[in-house]
Amino acid sequence: MERCQQPLLLLWLTAVVAMNILGSNAEVVEEDELLSIHPSITHEQVKNLTNKLLQVIPHCGNSSSVTKLVIEGSLITLNEADRLALASYPRLVELHLDGNLVSGIPAKYFTVVPHLRVLSLSRNKISSLDPESFSGLDVLTELDLSHNLLTSLHTQLFRRLNNLQVLNLQENPWNCSSPLLSSIGEVKAAGVTIGGPRVTCASPEKQAGSDLLEATAVCHPSPQPPFITNPQKPPTPVNSQQSWGSSTMLKSTLTSSQNHNINKDQTLVLGNTWNFTACVAALALSTTMLIVCAIKGPSWYKLFHNYRHQQLHQEEDEEEDVLSTALSETGTYLNHQTFTFEQENRRIEEEEEDGYFEDPYIRREE
Repeated sequence: MERCQQPLLLLWLTAVVAMNILGSNAEVVEEDELLSIHPSITHEQVKNLTNKLLQVIPHCGNSSSVTKLVIEGSLITLNEADRLALASYPRLVELHLDGNLVSGIPAKYFTVVPHLRVLSLSRNKISSLDPESFSGLDVLTELDLSHNLLTSLHTQLFRRLNNLQVLNLQENPWNCSSPLLSSIGEVKAAGVTIGGPRVTCASPEKQAGSDLLEATAVCHPSPQPPFITNPQKPPTPVNSQQSWGSSTMLKSTLTSSQNHNINKDQTLVLGNTWNFTACVAALALSTTMLIVCAIKGPSWYKLFHNYRHQQLHQEEDEEEDVLSTALSETGTYLNHQTFTFEQENRRIEEEEEDGYFEDPYIRREE
């Protein structure tokens, strides 16, 4: 009987040892996975204060090795006391403040935790952000601003976050105007992934309910990356029909573009030719007029001068004729008057010699 129980006992002991080994290995695997995500985080370095209804972030105390701080469902507002408390976590890598009462973030607020890589501010009441709210977070890779009251983002808000990879913006009343679309366009151009569900616009009315990323792509299209061939990668096999079709399309595209460029060049050349011809003709005409005026000018002046002198001579001759005529008529009249006067004097003298005076009135009556 004892001989039969010994193998059973050995089998039971072997099974217990194997289960312990497997359990310890599973724990090691879980710990390895956690270390692979964040090598500096262990179970002792995580401080979870969820649903404690805290009004202020507690100080770290003697343990300064906390790398992950979780305070969700409390009354944190991120005031100056909270900033002083965060300064007691010099090795903090993750900060989760979801479901609190944060309404705004002052400038350079998180400079006291420069090693922060993950910052989650979801389900708060954030309505505005200072352009330097996240200044100093040079190694930040993930930022969660979902489920807040944000309508716009300043264009300088993410320019210094060079290592940012994921940005959650869903469930905010976004105003899809030019400033916001410009900011999102810069974020997309930097290679940041807009994570989470579909991000929609709340205003203006024409874009209400539309996708924010689609509106950004329309207003600020991302530049197409240049076609670069990898010399180390072998060429992939392509079907002959596909290659023939692509080559035909490429040839037709090149031909049409060349024809368009040729027509455009011809139009430009013709337009320039007409302009040049018109300028040359105007220059030649003006030069010819100047030469003719220079050559014929003296002769034209002489003719004009002679013409004026001729008119003056004619006017002088006419005046002389009129004057001579007037003088002749005046002389004739004077001679006539003188002759008449002499006759009357002679007759009076004769009458005086006779002693009689003849009254002309008496003669008329007779």
